Amino acid sequence: MEDRRSRSSDRHMAEGYLLYVNLRNEHNHRLACADALRKRDVSAVTIERLTELFEKGHSPSSALDTIKYDLQEEEGEEYLYAAADRAISPDVQFCYRLYYKIFQKSYGAPSGEKMVIDLEDRLARYNKEQGCVCAQIEQTIDGQQIVAICTPVMQRVHTRVQQSGEMIFVDSSGNCDRQNHRLFLFLTHSAAGGLPLGVLITTSESAATLTAGISQLKRLLPPGAFFGREDHGPQAAMTDDCSALRQALATVYPGASILLCTFHLLQAMWRWLWNSHNGIKKERPQLLNGFRGLVYARTAEELSAAYATLSADPLASKHKNFMKHLLEVYGRRQEWALCLRVHLLTRGNNTNNYVESAMKIVKDKVLHRLKAYILTQLVDFIATRFEAYYIRRLTDFANNRVKNLTAPKCDDVDCQKIVRDDEVNFTVPSASTGGWYHVNTGLSCCTCPVGKTGAPCKHQSAVVQTFGVSETLPLTSTPHLRKLFYEIASGGTTPDDWFESLIYEQPVEPKSVLDDHRSSEEEAVDTSAGPSTGTESLERELDGILGILKRKLVEDTTFKAPLQSFVDNFEKMKTDSAVQSSLFSYGKTSCVPTRIRATPRGFLQTTTKIGVQPTAVSRRKAALGGRRALGAGRPPKSSRKDHPYTKCRRAKAVPHSLSHCVQENTSLGKTH
Repeated sequence: MEDRRSRSSDRHMAEGYLLYVNLRNEHNHRLACADALRKRDVSAVTIERLTELFEKGHSPSSALDTIKYDLQEEEGEEYLYAAADRAISPDVQFCYRLYYKIFQKSYGAPSGEKMVIDLEDRLARYNKEQGCVCAQIEQTIDGQQIVAICTPVMQRVHTRVQQSGEMIFVDSSGNCDRQNHRLFLFLTHSAAGGLPLGVLITTSESAATLTAGISQLKRLLPPGAFFGREDHGPQAAMTDDCSALRQALATVYPGASILLCTFHLLQAMWRWLWNSHNGIKKERPQLLNGFRGLVYARTAEELSAAYATLSADPLASKHKNFMKHLLEVYGRRQEWALCLRVHLLTRGNNTNNYVESAMKIVKDKVLHRLKAYILTQLVDFIATRFEAYYIRRLTDFANNRVKNLTAPKCDDVDCQKIVRDDEVNFTVPSASTGGWYHVNTGLSCCTCPVGKTGAPCKHQSAVVQTFGVSETLPLTSTPHLRKLFYEIASGGTTPDDWFESLIYEQPVEPKSVLDDHRSSEEEAVDTSAGPSTGTESLERELDGILGILKRKLVEDTTFKAPLQSFVDNFEKMKTDSAVQSSLFSYGKTSCVPTRIRATPRGFLQTTTKIGVQPTAVSRRKAALGGRRALGAGRPPKSSRKDHPYTKCRRAKAVPHSLSHCVQENTSLGKTH
């Protein structure tokens, strides 16, 4: 339409000043370069993938790294071009904008009053879903925020686990979210490990704030908390040396013994000794060992004697700062001395390991080592992910899928001499002292040094193994405990036979070859002759063993070879000490073969320890060439040849008749 007259009234067009625009649809820049793909819009598929990663706990940078890793696996050699395309590999600025847009919509404002209102609404919905008050937020008089959480699983731990009324562990950690709130965990111990009792999140670590927070958490606890000690609280609570936390616990639960973690105590003493301001240089190890003697003293008298010895030590007395510090710490001995806590059922727990492990679970399994977006997201993760982790853990315990859960061995305890006094009390012989210990299966305690605070010991194991009592050790997995922990995890029940052992009847203990001889001998012994001495009894036992071996030799031909080997080995022993050593070690080496499991590539040992080959020590040494070549162990795998200078020196060092052998074997690093 070039001849068509323009309707415009512009005088320039009327005078013929016209502009023609020709569109050729050609780019005025390069297309096949990385900068061109960098300008593309992020695709919807990539945005969806980023959203999924954010919901799983990834940060903007970690989500971008995950996407790039997946692209590298998928594209292979073409990753160079995929990494430059912004549509599938966005920039980190876009990831951050999307991250804040999503979480501000999900969790509300990042701070201020709007954040508190959003958190209150979310907690109200959570409590309505659970059917009870499990979480609350409160603001103190001085403006500090407190969030107390006691989920349904935590409430069931309070009412169903006996150890919750005996001892709790408390620890804290900061830097878990972007506002740097403090996170406090309350746990107890059990056969399934540490179990949570409550979580406290605060904006301050002052004594007043923690007292208000623990009081708020106390109001959330169910009836019968701390295994029926709801009003009095636990018998003992273990923490690190945080004065504000210890003061708050003592205020809310005045009847509880506030104990100090042994590990943190020794660590604090070591840091004090290494502090240059205290002026201690060379005597640090000696002073620390002296202080350890106070911590691990077995009795109160031994504790006083150890303190007097350390105070009179010339190395300690010349440091006035150390003596002053030691006096201050010794004044708090009720908190840390092991001999002064024997009246408490600590079950052998003298450190905060349970809650330290739980804090690692929060950071690794719940937060994935990433800070939460805001306080609302941190509370959401504790109520969902933290709860789900312990449900999985308790379910694994219920299904008997927990490894290395074994009671102490009781091989050296004479189970035949155990006397049952009543339903829960037993008298067990001592294997070392020749005395007797008393075991109470109702309390899971023993009067031996190990079990007097409720820790598992071999005497309790011997009672359980011999009598099969329903009360069990803290480190055993029985059908009763497995069912209990599943009910704690799920809140429901399962068929009774689901958690029973694979065998219907109780396993029969193997009968000793001496049982028949002992029973017949006991019938033949004349009780009117009075009790026999220990030597006479031992002689009868030896005569019985020899008689049994002779009878086995006549009745069973398979005993001929082992008995002949026994006689030959006995004749080789020239001294009494050799015979005594052999008798002490006889029968202590297990004859049970290692379990072997078939695999597609052969057979695989299922033991957890790696054996050592006979030549392992020699193979650890470096293979040297030249005159220092190794002559023992396996030859080196390397085919590296010696330097020509080495060959020349070695050729001169051997006779002429052997020089050709040296030259032929230089590649092996050997000489003939």
